[in-house]
Amino acid sequence: MMGGLDMDKNIVISIGRQFGAGGRRVGQALAKELGIAYYDKELIMEAAKEFGFAPVFFEENDEKSASFSGNVLQWMESFVTNGLGSKNYLSQDTLFEMQSEVVRKVAEKHSCVIVGRCSDYVLRDYPNCVSVFLHSSDEDRIQRIQERSGLTVEEAIAKMRMEDKKRAAYYNFYSSKTWGESATYTLSVDVSSIGVEQTVQLIIFYLRQRGLID
Repeated sequence: MMGGLDMDKNIVISIGRQFGAGGRRVGQALAKELGIAYYDKELIMEAAKEFGFAPVFFEENDEKSASFSGNVLQWMESFVTNGLGSKNYLSQDTLFEMQSEVVRKVAEKHSCVIVGRCSDYVLRDYPNCVSVFLHSSDEDRIQRIQERSGLTVEEAIAKMRMEDKKRAAYYNFYSSKTWGESATYTLSVDVSSIGVEQTVQLIIFYLRQRGLID
């Protein structure tokens, strides 16, 4: 057992992803196909509700590590319960622990797909957690970012590189592995080569081979 998790039930598909690689689309389609819960920004809402903070407080620090953000982290004094002490400064590390606790609780509650948030590391001792990293060609990522955000090519490239750096810094800081490195994950998939739908089917095929689903 880890964090109250029942190792004999519930599967969790943890999705790491390059920015613009289609992680949200794959995650949502996978969750729909399997009939299980999906968490991305939803996890921030759960964390905020669980610990009594406005969601914007978590959103502004979403997937940012203390090492990446340095002293610009908006330290905040609050009265906190749930074993965190009567009075604490909420550092990025504290926010990570709060969100990690929510990850454990949703995994205990039901099977789900969780995008990002170091969920594979948080559930590293949970045998029914399958970690997937999604990557795509720069061309596909830039096009997807432009379609979603209306940016120029140059702006899309800059945003892509910055978001990847932030995600890598966050993951590498809080885990003992390397963001994006294939050996870090159960599966590493090039979405550009087979498309979103076939990526979903590939993950489902793997789950069947593992005996995690029928």
